[in-house]
Amino acid sequence: MNTTFESRPFKGVVKIGGARGNTFAPLLDELSLRIKRGEKWVLAHGASSMMEDLSRSVGVEPLYVSSPGGFRSRFVGEKELAIFEAASCRFSVTLAFELGKRGITAVPLYPSSAKGAVAKRKDALRVVKDGKVCIMRGNYSGSITSFDPSDILAVWESGGLPMLPPLALDEASDGTNLNVDGDRMAAAAAAALGADVLAILSNVPGLLQDPSDPLSKIDRGTLSEWQNLEGFAQGNMKRKLLAAKEALEGGTKTVLIADSRSARPIEAGLAGGGTQLCQGSMAAAD
Repeated sequence: MNTTFESRPFKGVVKIGGARGNTFAPLLDELSLRIKRGEKWVLAHGASSMMEDLSRSVGVEPLYVSSPGGFRSRFVGEKELAIFEAASCRFSVTLAFELGKRGITAVPLYPSSAKGAVAKRKDALRVVKDGKVCIMRGNYSGSITSFDPSDILAVWESGGLPMLPPLALDEASDGTNLNVDGDRMAAAAAAALGADVLAILSNVPGLLQDPSDPLSKIDRGTLSEWQNLEGFAQGNMKRKLLAAKEALEGGTKTVLIADSRSARPIEAGLAGGGTQLCQGSMAAAD
């Protein structure tokens, strides 16, 4: 991929999952090379496995719920929010340390001290339990309503790599953070920045027609085909596809859903190793 696009530095956002089975070393190796040759990147990350480990270490069992629409999410009460903030910070520090060893200065942007995502709290969740829809209250997760990229641009100007943990500022409070979905956080950042590429990396090779068959990967798709694409998304892939749609509709040119375990996951995704999604006609991304 060229390091310039329309006479300006190439801009990309990449999200690495926090669930078990993801590998982040190959991504950090590739990001360090891309940044050193002049590309501008934002690294968003999840914190699932670290959240689970920290929760159980203090005797709190993580609670996962499913919405009537089939979206699976973690219920985050007040005590779970404190654990999630610690898990997010811990993963940010781990990634920043690893990037530092590769010669890259990573700057985590936490909502308490930096501009970025603002979200609306979803206090009550509609969940399916024993086949019935019920309401769970006291939730501290939210949906992103706005994204200010000012501090990302400032970090780029200083030569650093901005990092986004899955946290946003509650629009209705003074200083309270909310748990937000990392894929949709990355999509909001990509749209706000007018990114050339959003890469969503996880422990699967892309959007699969059959989740049990890695060889059933869908190579390409456009917004005009979205209803068909949504028919193949199950579990966590439903939210990744939703994030991809939000990014494309927000102006991002290309979204990749690709495998974090590849040697150079972004490059591999662009070369056909993942699912490549575009607004309209499929043009070469590089």
